[in-house]
Amino acid sequence: MKRLAAKSLILVLLVFTLLSPVVAAEKVLYLPLASSLDNLDPRILTSTAHQLVQFAIFESLVRTHQNDVLPGMAERWEVSEDGKVYTFYLRDAKWSDGKPVTADDFVHAFVRMFEICPASPIYDDILNGAQLRAGEVPPEELGVKALDEKTVQITLRNPVPYFLSLIGHSFGSPGRADLVEKFGEGYGASAESLASNGPFVLKEWKHEDMIVIEKNPDYWNADAIKLDKVVFYVIPNHDTRRNMFDNGELDWFVPATTSEVEWYRSQGLLHEYARGGVSYLQLNRYGQNDPIKAKILSNPNFVKAISYAIDRQGYIDSVLQGNALPATAMVPPATGIYPGKTWGDVSPNFGKFHPETADLAKSQEYMQKVLDDLGFKSVDEFPEFDLLTSADPTDPKEITSYILSVLMDMGLKVNVRIATGKQFWDSIYEPALEYDFARLGWGPDYDDPHTYMGYWVTESTDMGVTYDNAEYDALLDKANKEVDLVKRAEILAEAEALFLDTAPAVPLLWNKGTIAIQPWVKGVTFALSGLTTDYIYADIEK
Repeated sequence: MKRLAAKSLILVLLVFTLLSPVVAAEKVLYLPLASSLDNLDPRILTSTAHQLVQFAIFESLVRTHQNDVLPGMAERWEVSEDGKVYTFYLRDAKWSDGKPVTADDFVHAFVRMFEICPASPIYDDILNGAQLRAGEVPPEELGVKALDEKTVQITLRNPVPYFLSLIGHSFGSPGRADLVEKFGEGYGASAESLASNGPFVLKEWKHEDMIVIEKNPDYWNADAIKLDKVVFYVIPNHDTRRNMFDNGELDWFVPATTSEVEWYRSQGLLHEYARGGVSYLQLNRYGQNDPIKAKILSNPNFVKAISYAIDRQGYIDSVLQGNALPATAMVPPATGIYPGKTWGDVSPNFGKFHPETADLAKSQEYMQKVLDDLGFKSVDEFPEFDLLTSADPTDPKEITSYILSVLMDMGLKVNVRIATGKQFWDSIYEPALEYDFARLGWGPDYDDPHTYMGYWVTESTDMGVTYDNAEYDALLDKANKEVDLVKRAEILAEAEALFLDTAPAVPLLWNKGTIAIQPWVKGVTFALSGLTTDYIYADIEK
């Protein structure tokens, strides 16, 4: 009887097990952040690291994916015959706290962007955007209107061929006036202060440790989202990131050297793609209100003296082991310009103003011109400069340390100042402009040369730029009014030549797109601009 009872119990348990629903394993993507994030408000900070999270938790009127423009919060849109008026029709959608997404949320976001965001000049083709930033017109006169609760109309000063790609950026996402009022300066700095409307929602945020986002069940396209959760770990050390990837604790890793690239290629884990972006040295032509430094830093010959002392190709070969390209201009050659052509096909400026390899004799010639202009006998009479960086200059893989050595070999006295996160950007942006030299990088917001050019105009407050050249401003304005795309390209090339000859910036490196991804991660896609490595529609198959 006991044996029979035992058999009966086993049979019952077996039947129960077979009839019980199978619980699928949670699909979690684990990604690294090289530094902590201070704020996720799209109107405050939008570095590449911030965008990695912002593109997931926010949805703009349109969404860019694999260089294509797809419907986002707008299910459809219309463009006027003159290309100046865009009318967007919103779908039914909710914020993460259950409130409906309305046209007023977009009006609030764009007004607030022009009022507080240093990067707002990239949207200055919106009617009265620059005037609103300058305080010359009230918010009601901005060319962004709510025609009703579900209709947003944006009016431009002139046709902009890349406008849809531009508003697909996280800058173009909606905002919440009630939460901004409630949290004040703390808006965007904590999970509690943010509501989001994207494919994922922000669930946990430990600033120096991790960020956790989870699938948004109310997202309009939730069926296309396969991941349940994405966990971002803050891991500043490159070797630690590599070791965690090798141990299966991270799902992707960005190689820093050719040897790392070759290793992951041999393991079948490497993905290579066309990637935009430029690393450069920026000079503050105002010299932090020091008149002597201002005269030196604003002298184009001083910029050229530095540029010709830099061995871009040698640095890439010996330190990066080939994992970058020497930048002889700001706009990478792979950037699109019009159908069938890239910027590399049409621009005559590559290598014309900045070299791939060092020419020390030419560097000294330019420096002598600076000395003659200022009436100095040698660089020993120059004041001490500071070099602002957000990375540790002792890291041999960080180009800041190489630039420092170049400047010192030229006889310049340079003090390195290290800042991180918001502290770094507060030093860069106006009104502070607390730098003489700054090592910076720019990633494209859309696939057009203008994304590398537009933030250098005089009225710009983005990236702490101090070019202030009326002729350059006029050329960019002329280019954006030109509807013939071939003629537009010619005007942009003229503007680029002027910039490379006179601007306080030294292009250093163009990015190469390489990333190692675990074999169980499927569906990660790549793009030249926007979210270049896009995990939004990824899947985990273990």
